[in-house]
This record gives sequence, C-alpha cells and structure tokens, in this order.
Amino acid sequence: MADTKDTENLSCSFCGKKRFEVKKLIAGPNAYICNECISISHKILNDEEITEDFNLDEIPNPEEIKTHLDETVISQDYAKEVLSVCAYNHYKRIYYSQEDVKIEKSNVIMLGATGTGKTLLASTLAEYLNVPFTIADATTLTEAGYVGEDVESVIERLLDACDWNIELAQKGIVFIDEIDKKARSGESNANTKDISGEGVQQALLRLIEGTSIKVHNGSSKRNFDTLNFDTSNVLFICSGAFVGIDKKVTARVKNKKGVGFNAELQNKKEKTQWQDHVSHDDLISYGLIPELIGRLPNLITLEDLTEEDMEKILLNSKASILPQVKQLLEYDDIELTFEKQYIKDIAKMASKRKTGARGLKSIVENSLHNIMYRAPKLKENGVKNVFFKQYPTKSVDSYPTLVYTNGNEKIDSDYKIKLRGKS
Repeated sequence: MADTKDTENLSCSFCGKKRFEVKKLIAGPNAYICNECISISHKILNDEEITEDFNLDEIPNPEEIKTHLDETVISQDYAKEVLSVCAYNHYKRIYYSQEDVKIEKSNVIMLGATGTGKTLLASTLAEYLNVPFTIADATTLTEAGYVGEDVESVIERLLDACDWNIELAQKGIVFIDEIDKKARSGESNANTKDISGEGVQQALLRLIEGTSIKVHNGSSKRNFDTLNFDTSNVLFICSGAFVGIDKKVTARVKNKKGVGFNAELQNKKEKTQWQDHVSHDDLISYGLIPELIGRLPNLITLEDLTEEDMEKILLNSKASILPQVKQLLEYDDIELTFEKQYIKDIAKMASKRKTGARGLKSIVENSLHNIMYRAPKLKENGVKNVFFKQYPTKSVDSYPTLVYTNGNEKIDSDYKIKLRGKS
C-alpha cells in the first residue's frame, strides 16, 4: 500500500507533473522525466539541427533565381531581375551579419494590375529558396484592440508555415498583398480615427524595419503563452494594384514636359509606359505614409500582360491551367487535346477582360465544365479523347470533337457552354 502511494507521488523533475497526469514517467539515477518533456526536447533538438547551419553557398545567385522564376512567371523580366537581386542580397546580409558594416534590409514593394504575377513571383521565389513563406491580406488587418487581425498575426502565420520553428521563421519571407487598400484617408479626414488605414501602416513600421515582438504561442503543449520573435531578418514584400496611379503618374509626366511651342513631343509608347516614371513620391501621394515607404526601398513595377504573354502562359508556364485540367480528365482515362486556335481564342478573351492571368483559369474551366460533368459517362461510351479545335461558341461547328477507342470521331452534339461577358 505504501509502495503504491509513493509511486503516485512521483513527478517529472522538469515540468513537475505527477505520475497520474502523464502517460509515462521514466526514471533516471536521481531524476524522472515524463513523455511530454521528452517530446518537447526531441522537437527542440530537431529544430536546432535544421537551423544551426546557414550556408551562403546553398543560396542560388541572382541569375539562377531569375532562371527559375522564368519557368513559372512569363514576361516581367525587370521585376524578376530586381526581385532576384533583393532576395540574394537579403540572405547575404544575414550570412555576413557579423561584419563591421551594418547592411539594411532590402524590403520590396510591387505595383501591378491584378493578374500580372505579383503573388506568383513571391511564392515561387520562397519555394525555390526553401524558406518559410506566408501571404497576408492587408484588407483584414486592423489596429490592435479592434475587430480584425492585428499585424502580429502575420508573424503567427509565418510560424505556422514552418511548424513553429522560430529560428527558421526568422529567415522567412512575408508577402503582404493589397497594401494599397490601406492608403490613409484624405487630408480633410486627418483628425478622424483611421483604424484600418494609416493606423495599420503605423503598426507595420516596426515589423518591416526589424524589431522584437511578442506573438501568441500556437502550440498548446508549451508552458508559456508568448514567444519573442525578431523580424530583423524577415524579408517583407508588399504589393498592390494601386488603381488609378497610372493616370496620376502620366499626368505628372505630361505636365513636366510642359505645353506650348517648346514642349517635348510624346509618342504613344511613352504614354503607356507609366511604370518607367512611377516613384516613391507617387505612392506617398496615393496615401501610403512616408515612414512606411522609406522601409520599402525597392520599388518594382509589373507591366500589363499582352495577348502574346497570355499565350505563353498557357503554353510554357509551370503554373499553366492546361496541364491541370488535362490531369483531371486523365483520372477518368480521357485525354484532352487543344489546337493553337483554342489557345489564341482564350488569350484574346482574357486580354479583353483585363483580369490578367487569373482570367485564363475561369475561361478554360468554363469550356470544360460540361465535359467534366459527363466524363464518367463518356468513358463508359468509349470516348478516349476530347479534341478542341477552337474555343466553343453557340455554333455546333465549334463544339469539341469526341474520339472513340474504335477510332471513330464525331462532334459532341450534346455539349453545352454558358458564354459569359464579351469574347
């Protein structure tokens, strides 16, 4: 009886939990350790093994980074070059942090219309560098104490992306999208409390510049509620469409050239290349505070995608929607084939809709909804290939051709499509 009571009184020498509170309690010469403490110790040792060696030789150089980005992101050569340099310099800065000269961070701000590849650039970069990466939507961020997410939640997401490996997360990349939606109110509203605009910009300042913050611990197994997180080595990439800024920049450039007999003539090409003239001052005029812009020294502009770019995305990009839909139908043992005219039709439609590369997915899938709906039945009927000569319209002649296992071919007269918008 006494032995049983003594056993129940045994406790872990590390966390203090009693024998009956844990699954196992392992005895040592002069101490005990429970299974929970062993698990935590094992995780700490693994985390140290992952992060203790940071070798610059393992970080690809700018040319290698751009070459990898070229495989996924079509066009945007200038943006890819600058982003490759910024990333390479950022990790050189971490590696040589003990040198006498203190090098500031190379944070980035990207401008470009929707669908031009801002998010894809950042995610492809992080995947290639094999560092933790997270995307935050600035529209959901508010000042601390108000309904919504505070800026520290961005860091919590980064920690989630690497299973709360804090050392690894502190060398990660944070992508903050829709930063233009946080432009401060007009000067007439300067005295009004702006909890989701300028207030969020102010809160982001310390985070982007590099500081130590406390974040809520995401693991319930730990014995403390907060963690100290240093953002000094986190690369921040902010982006936004900045709708209307092109007109402001064009007007500024036009006014600078002047009017009258001595004014410089401006050709049509110059009028469209506002990206070459945009500056940090234009972003401040748009509504971003100077302090935030000062912490985002690298300004990258993305050009609108042309019809030719759209075709290249469909044919050459690793992120193309075509291999994805082909794979989906392969699961039903049906092969998809697209002729050049189908590709050209989609590129033309997407270009007219002004939704960038994102529009390609919806246009392609719209033409395949009916085929995918009937795929199991088509397979039963012996269809092995669906052939698109062009993008389908209301005309039956434009419908896809069905190729059967016996070699027969016929136009799919049962095909249906819901045409949306202008084509």
